[in-house]
Amino acid sequence: MAASGPGYRSWCLCPEVPSATFFTALLSLLVSGPRLFLLQPPLAPSSLTLKSEALRNWQVYRLVTYIFVYENPISLLCGAIIIWRFAGNFERTVGTVRHCFFTVIFAIFSAIIFLSFEAVSSLSKLGEVEDARGFTPVAFAMLGVTSVRSRMRRALVFGMVVPSVLVPWLLLGASWLIPQTSFLSNVCGLCIGLSYGLTYCYSLDLSERVTLKLDQTFPFSLMRRISMFKYVSGSSAERRAAQSRRCEPLSLARHYEGNSQACRGCGWFTAMSVKKCGAADGKITDRCLLSLLDSAQLLLKPTEQGKEGISGHLPCDSE
Repeated sequence: MAASGPGYRSWCLCPEVPSATFFTALLSLLVSGPRLFLLQPPLAPSSLTLKSEALRNWQVYRLVTYIFVYENPISLLCGAIIIWRFAGNFERTVGTVRHCFFTVIFAIFSAIIFLSFEAVSSLSKLGEVEDARGFTPVAFAMLGVTSVRSRMRRALVFGMVVPSVLVPWLLLGASWLIPQTSFLSNVCGLCIGLSYGLTYCYSLDLSERVTLKLDQTFPFSLMRRISMFKYVSGSSAERRAAQSRRCEPLSLARHYEGNSQACRGCGWFTAMSVKKCGAADGKITDRCLLSLLDSAQLLLKPTEQGKEGISGHLPCDSE
């Protein structure tokens, strides 16, 4: 787990980034950065993008490597934001090991479906399909799983409150604005995520027992030792405890939100009570002190609305 202590608090002022999410963004930068910033345009097509003719030459590694390829600095920046936002939330929900596993699974299945549509398009002469590249197909697959299994009924998107089931489709339309991104590959990724979320394909999942064993093996054991980033355990109990600790301040704020008006009079109430209970010499008896504590507890007792607010809506665990 991430280190903690007084010397570490200054680093924690920055948003906490999960380990696999950081290394995914770093790998994208290492793969695409030299081509974008060191070579002069026009750039030759990358040998890692997803193409049907590449598979005919048994270049099967392209089924995964295409998610790290970007042909434009703006698309690279957008990809980094997408990885941080969607992959980070997904990793916090399922754990670091399963995040890496699902990244590969979603990339491969999205690539297979994309190549199938590309073959149909070429045979029917519907037009040329843009090569698949970037992390967005995998991000849409993760978003599809989250939207199906989430307990939240509504979400805030672009300043509007919409049903959570519509969030992936709204963001899919917004993906048109990302330069040099294959819309067809994004659709394939979203379909994979929705299919997995609806059918609960446990045959393609990792059991918690296997996940905990992988937590202790390389490279995950090395990622766990890097204190700058958060390693998310494969134990569902540890993840729920971490979610509860993160949501506790907000829950307590909602818990006592209905009593804020009453608490403004706490100081006046205490002063008047002390004045009434105090003896002639100004001392307070033990009996009077107990009475003050009981009155304060009644004043701060949470309302029924506060009790409902403390439960909150935590992110749905995929276990």
